Amino acid sequence: MPVADEGPPVSARTRRLLHLFLLVFAITGVAHLELFPFSGFRLFSELRPAERVSWQLRAVDEAGVEIAIRLGDLPLGYRTTTVQLQGFAGLPARERDAICRAWAQPLREGGTEVVVVRVYEVVRSVRPDAPPSEPRLVYECGRRG
Repeated sequence: MPVADEGPPVSARTRRLLHLFLLVFAITGVAHLELFPFSGFRLFSELRPAERVSWQLRAVDEAGVEIAIRLGDLPLGYRTTTVQLQGFAGLPARERDAICRAWAQPLREGGTEVVVVRVYEVVRSVRPDAPPSEPRLVYECGRRG
């Protein structure tokens, strides 16, 4: 019966690298570190709150009609501004107004007359049987003057 060729033996360097990889993998999991490409597995191991907070941006035209601002529909540079919404209330009024004008500018360039931009906070329960909450107006900015 022929003996199967096992191929070349694994080098000591390869074994050390594998052991180092497994050690870093275990440390990041235990310490809950997020070091790409390693993960602390927070997605599956941490408790989440019963409510989720999200944000809605709406432009208001001269007639008072609200138009949803979808950051995904805006130019690429605008799409990451949701990060700024986390600390939006703590920003100076001048900065908040500048951000709102920036959100409204592409709509204005598209022919929509924007008078103000409203920022709403939406709190949703993670329970599927919970009724949706009403958006709460947090800030209104960007009045043309």
